[in-house]
Amino acid sequence: MQIKVRVTGLLTEYFPAGKGILPVSLEKPLTVKEILQQIKVNHQLVMTVVVNGQRRDLSYVPGDGEEIVLISPLAGG
Repeated sequence: MQIKVRVTGLLTEYFPAGKGILPVSLEKPLTVKEILQQIKVNHQLVMTVVVNGQRRDLSYVPGDGEEIVLISPLAGG
């Protein structure tokens, strides 16, 4: 099973060379929260999860080929 994780904002720090997209291979279906644990991203840094244009929560289980977009809170200053 293959999915893509796309990130914005502060979350790009967790991805190789600052790239905002990470392909993830899964042996079995996992929730978004479990996927975040697998790729070592703190779920508390995620403000919004969007899959196929629809807002989802951390308990959502994406299907094969889906792209998860993770949006972090905006940093102020």
